[in-house]
Amino acid sequence: MMPVTSPPDRAHLAPLTRQTLRRLGAAAAIASCLLLAQCSWPNPVTGPTPGPTSDSLSPKRTITDANLITAADLPPPIGGGKVLEDDRNARSLDHLSICQPQPLETLGASAIKSRSFRTRYPSGDRPFPRSSLEDEPDRYAVALQFADPSAAQRAKSIFENWVISCAASREPPRDIRGLRPSVDWTPVPADPAQAEVAEVAYRLDGSAPNAYYESVGLTVLQDRMMITVHLFYADESPYSLTVDDDEGGFAHPQLGLIEAAGRRLSQ
Repeated sequence: MMPVTSPPDRAHLAPLTRQTLRRLGAAAAIASCLLLAQCSWPNPVTGPTPGPTSDSLSPKRTITDANLITAADLPPPIGGGKVLEDDRNARSLDHLSICQPQPLETLGASAIKSRSFRTRYPSGDRPFPRSSLEDEPDRYAVALQFADPSAAQRAKSIFENWVISCAASREPPRDIRGLRPSVDWTPVPADPAQAEVAEVAYRLDGSAPNAYYESVGLTVLQDRMMITVHLFYADESPYSLTVDDDEGGFAHPQLGLIEAAGRRLSQ
């Protein structure tokens, strides 16, 4: 007689059968998918890809030599002279103006570039008395780059206050005599920029009865500023910021510097 065995437990058999069927079904699906070349392996789940930062979208601007005034940008001076680029015996940027108490770096610019110029006159054609300016530049132009327009406006306000405080001080800078304002801060045309000019007159030891006239122009265009300085030595100023009037005198050299500054800052 054949041994009698107990039939397998159906409760145990059912899970194994369902598991086997699931495996067979999955294998068949993969084979069919590969055969039809219509499926791909799933990609692993990853986090979101970082987007571009604001710095990469808006790279910081800076100034180049193209933003600097050249001698060819400036109108010829009165008296038949010629403006030449010259940095010999030039003032330091830490003391660009006699009314500048701190280095330009304190204005917070990210970049600073400068040029200086001297006026050369033919022999015997000088319209001004002889002075130390014969061996020094009489025009300066300094371009400054800032992080944003508000930073440029803050720097402009700081420089304005330097000149205002200097002209009103009862203790002028060392070796300066008779310091007085000649022109208060006055807006001048500089489209598309905004600009203004102030001027002080002073004497150095031994310079009487004539005086040195130093004007400062501040031209701001967006996140950039140009500081321009002009110097001359005379008994009185022949220049005017208002040239529409017949009695106004010669156009102030600062007007030419500022016009050139507006063009250069926009490049």
